[in-house]
Amino acid sequence: MSSPARPPLPPDVDPQLWFDTAQCGRHYLLDGNPHTSAGRMLAYCAELGIRTRVSKGEIGVCSEQTRYFVRGFLSGNELAPPESGDGAEAAYLAWREAAARFRDSGSWIDIDAAGDIATAPAEDTEADTDGGVVIGAGAEELPDELRALVREQATVRVALVVDVPNSDADRAVEVATTLAERVGRRTCDGPGPVEVSRPVSITRVYALVGVTGHRPWVAVQTAMTALGRSGWATATAVEGEQYVTAEFQAHRKLNRGLDALGVSAVEIHAGYGLGHDPSRTPDSRWQGE
Repeated sequence: MSSPARPPLPPDVDPQLWFDTAQCGRHYLLDGNPHTSAGRMLAYCAELGIRTRVSKGEIGVCSEQTRYFVRGFLSGNELAPPESGDGAEAAYLAWREAAARFRDSGSWIDIDAAGDIATAPAEDTEADTDGGVVIGAGAEELPDELRALVREQATVRVALVVDVPNSDADRAVEVATTLAERVGRRTCDGPGPVEVSRPVSITRVYALVGVTGHRPWVAVQTAMTALGRSGWATATAVEGEQYVTAEFQAHRKLNRGLDALGVSAVEIHAGYGLGHDPSRTPDSRWQGE
């Protein structure tokens, strides 16, 4: 039995900069600096499909390339020593201790002028992110419209395009609704659908199923399982892994569940920011219809 296909990494993710965490599996370090707490590094979480931040202390098993990346990153982010001509001053000695601790743990502990440990700022965590967007106290100050846009772009939505030939419009909508409910129960936060359009060309119906905590690749694979694994072309990723789609055709292979409903074709779409309007679907066949 072959192992399930793994989704492709976004183009800016170097597969050699991998590391594992106890909380969320395989991650990859990214270029850049999140400019949050000293020592925090940008990373891509392959399990959740989001961009987040990590410290050296969160990195478990990793590649040799990752070890050298971390070493260089921390060297470049070490805070400057206090201004003093006397290396024996308390503040300077405390700084040397803090710098050594920083290189070992990746977390900087602030010191005051007297050389005493000050309260360190709280680190942002993966739990504070939504698709790579920090959702913290500052976000509460954003206008409602902007907050809604941020949430929409950082949330994975699942949609179906269902084709039921030799059928009237009402029947096509009924079938699309039935399939959306099946997918919703297995894949989304609710049973779905959120919205079912009126048919295009009599038999093709667009159904927005709902939102999911899964990354797009997992959402599509789960939806395929909910509808029966036979008859599907290999799922493909568009725009890195931000958007994933799969297509069913009845002539490819017998699928008893879909064949019994008279379905000739189904498209599954899962992606960030996918909305109620089918024309917003990347690479959509609905453009101009």
